[in-house]
This record gives sequence, structure tokens and C-alpha cells, in this order.
Amino acid sequence: MEQEEYNKKFARRFVIVSLLICLILFYSTLSIFLDGFLGAIILYVLFRPLMVRLVEVKKWKKGLAATTILIISFFIIFVPVYFIGSLILPRIYMIFSSGSLTMDALQKADNQLQNLIGFQVLTPENLASLQSSATGFITNFLGASLNILTDLLLLYLFFYYLLVNTGKIEKYLGEIIPFSPDKMDRFSKELEAQTKSNALGIPLLAICQGLFASLGYWIFGIPEPFFWGLMTGFFSLLPMVGSALIWVPAGLYKLSEGSNWQGIAIILYGILVIGMVDNVFRLVFQKKFADIHPMVTILGVIIGLQLFGVPGLIFGPLLIGYFILLLKIFKEEFLKI
Repeated sequence: MEQEEYNKKFARRFVIVSLLICLILFYSTLSIFLDGFLGAIILYVLFRPLMVRLVEVKKWKKGLAATTILIISFFIIFVPVYFIGSLILPRIYMIFSSGSLTMDALQKADNQLQNLIGFQVLTPENLASLQSSATGFITNFLGASLNILTDLLLLYLFFYYLLVNTGKIEKYLGEIIPFSPDKMDRFSKELEAQTKSNALGIPLLAICQGLFASLGYWIFGIPEPFFWGLMTGFFSLLPMVGSALIWVPAGLYKLSEGSNWQGIAIILYGILVIGMVDNVFRLVFQKKFADIHPMVTILGVIIGLQLFGVPGLIFGPLLIGYFILLLKIFKEEFLKI
């Protein structure tokens, strides 16, 4: 009996190792499908309860239910993203295409700040480095956006396949993943919670910061406060510096105009209000979805940006979280620690 149990465990481990080897060997070939596939998995986890309800409760045919969900997801997620992108991208290009004007404004702001605090903040070397980094980031960002249509098409093909095979996929994974039924149930629940925390929590947190930032920019007289609020929300996705990449230059901009109190007020508003929004709402979303360690998010974003570009802001933390969850349950199942 013990030998039979050992053989089963060995076979399951062999399957996992074999799958990992296959993924490594075929990564270069499969990488062009990876963005669409990961996006489809996220959408499947989010919309699976609706699919189950339509098919099992409402008795819809799977094809009709899947098509309906595809249309709903498109209008809920991708139409707003397209609208925001159409507002942001042309203005980003305009700002960085006139690089000399942008650097002149920063230099004026630094002169005003130097008069207030007595020392220079932005040296010529820092300005040159900032311009180079910003230009490189925007170039990569715009280049990555050209692949969006291809990724979107692949995403919806994978998403439709996952939806129409709801139930079969879970059954198949239960057969090949070497976990006991209770561990498999726990794994699926925690995977769903982590997916919601990253795919919903991170964008909602960015929206909250963007709204509060827009309000502050409007109060303190920053031109086009809604646009700069959107930019603040987007950059809040980046670890460590985040939204400060927008509200610090906004404060320096007002200082460069000679509006010293407004410039200082914006910087204080960013530290006290926008920073507080990040901390408070992060706790709220962690309680609602899943408590993910900040280091997982930071490491995930850094790796994700390198591997996937902008979508890596979501994919990176998610993959790191999945990997840690898999290791944790594997350890409990087989190492008994």
C-alpha cells in the first residue's frame, strides 16, 4: 500500500517536472502567445462565476453564454482602457517630443526651489539622465502599444476556449496537479483571491489615487487636472516612486511660475493625501480580496515590466504570487512541513 502511494506521488512529481521542462524548452516559441494567454486566464477567473450562473442556473448554451461574456468584458474593461489611452498617449508624445521645453520648465522650477531651500536639487547631469530615462520609457511604451491588437485577438480566442470548456478544465487540472482534494480546493480558492487582488485591487487603487490627485490639481491650479490625475493613477502602479513621479513635478511647475505656496501645497498634498489614499485603500482591498506582501508586488512589477512591458504591471505580481502559492501548498502536501 505504501509502495503504491509512493508510486502515485512519484508519477505526479514527474508530470510537474516534465511540464516545467517543456515550458522552458518552448518558451521562445510560446512567448508571442503569453500576453494573450495570461490575460485570458485572468478574465476567466473573474468571469467564471457568471459563466457558471448563465449555463447551470439560466440554462443558456455554452456558446451563447461565452459570447455574451466576451461582449460584456470588452465594454467593461477595454473600452474604458481605450478611452483613457486615447487621452494620455497623444499628450505624452507631445510633452516628450518638445523635450527642450520640458527641461527648461524643470530648470526654472529648480531655480525657484534653490531660492527657497538654499541648494540645487536638479544638477545638469540629473536633468540629462532624467530626459534620457523618460525618452526611453516612452519609446518602449509606445512600441509595446503597437502589439495590442494582436494580443487582444489572442486573448479573446483563449478566453472563449476557456469559457466553453468550463468544468472540463478544472477536472483536467485536478487529475494532473499532484495535490489531494482538500489542498486542490484550497489552491483554487487562494488562486482566485490572488487574481482578484491583482487584477481588480491594483487598478482600483490606481483609480482612487488618480481621483484624489485630480481634485488636488484642480484646487491648486494645475492646468488640465483630469489628465494629470490619470497620469498620477497610471504611475502609481510603479513600485517605490509611483505617483510621486507626477505630483512632485507638478509642485515644481508651480514653483517655476513663482507660485511658491501652491507648489509647496501640492507636494504636501501628495505626501499627506495621495500617500494616505494609497495606504488606506490598499488595506481595504487586501481585506476584501487577498493580503499580498508588498515585496511580492514590487518584485513582480520589476520582473513583469522586463518580460511583458506595460501588461507586466498586472502579470508580474500575479505570476510571482502564483509561484509562491504553488510552492507553499507543494511543501505542505509532500514535505509535511
